[in-house]
Amino acid sequence: MKRINLLPQEERAKASRERGLIWAIVILVAVVVALGLVYVKYQSDVNAKKDDLAAVQADLAQVQARIAELRPYAELQAQRTAMTETAKGIYRAGVPFSILLQQLSLVIPENVRLQSLQATVPAFMLPGAAQDPQAGASTAADITFTGQTEEHRDVAEFMTRLGLMPQLTDIVLSNSDEQTASAEGGKSYVQFTLTTRLRPYTTQPPATQLQEVTP
Repeated sequence: MKRINLLPQEERAKASRERGLIWAIVILVAVVVALGLVYVKYQSDVNAKKDDLAAVQADLAQVQARIAELRPYAELQAQRTAMTETAKGIYRAGVPFSILLQQLSLVIPENVRLQSLQATVPAFMLPGAAQDPQAGASTAADITFTGQTEEHRDVAEFMTRLGLMPQLTDIVLSNSDEQTASAEGGKSYVQFTLTTRLRPYTTQPPATQLQEVTP
């Protein structure tokens, strides 16, 4: 049997609008609920991040407090390091002339007689100076030996033995002249002058340098 809608046309239109409005309200409520759920989720994430940040800040505060406790020890370590470097500089710059003279007494040949010994400390070996020998080294001699012996080969032997001393370098023969004693019938002797330079113990031992001497 065919159904007949007895409602007037206006009532049917009104009912249709009401149904559309109800669906719109339902959809709006669903959207609001969905947005609320999203907000709750993100708010929960934000709170979790805030808790993590608070934990990190607490750990940072503990670390900073620990650093503050250890700062005096760091300052002591810095002072110790500075004192160690200063001591190393003093040791490297030191010239133990007593040891040099003791070594000289062991290497000098028996028939060589020293008349004078002049010594100066080079600038680069002074405390506080640059420790690079090439930076402050000059060509001037640091130690000058003047003496007498019987033959020229004694001078050569003396130079060779000086090369065994670890703190001497650039051993140079300035002159070696054969002379005769002023007394009648006096024996001849060799007057010589040697120069050398000082070097720190930390450098490698050099070779003895010989220069040709004009007769």
